[in-house]
Amino acid sequence: MTVLLVDDSKIIRMLLRNVLTRVLGTETVFLEAENGAIALEQMKYASVDLMMLDWNMPIMSGEQVVDTVRANPAYKNTRIIMATTEGGKNEVLRMIKKGVNGYLVKPFKEPNICKAIEALRMR
Repeated sequence: MTVLLVDDSKIIRMLLRNVLTRVLGTETVFLEAENGAIALEQMKYASVDLMMLDWNMPIMSGEQVVDTVRANPAYKNTRIIMATTEGGKNEVLRMIKKGVNGYLVKPFKEPNICKAIEALRMR
């Protein structure tokens, strides 16, 4: 499995990598990007199974990434979990309509990350 961690905070990316390594196993390949533009560039060269995506980032927002990824049939199997401070009901519903598969509200804890990953496995 290849996971792309997209967040402008290096500490958040490190936290997600540590938790996801425990949840998904040490065979998981991790890619990292500090903004959406870098994430999309990386997706050109690697098949990404899961993207953990921040909403608010410089250069290209998570929402713009979702729009771009969901518009490209090559990425139809990429699962996206938004990991963000944007936790209002309207924001969550808007992103689900755009094709986000899961949602985590920051600050998040390991059990919440595990639940989000497990929910994807059930689908």
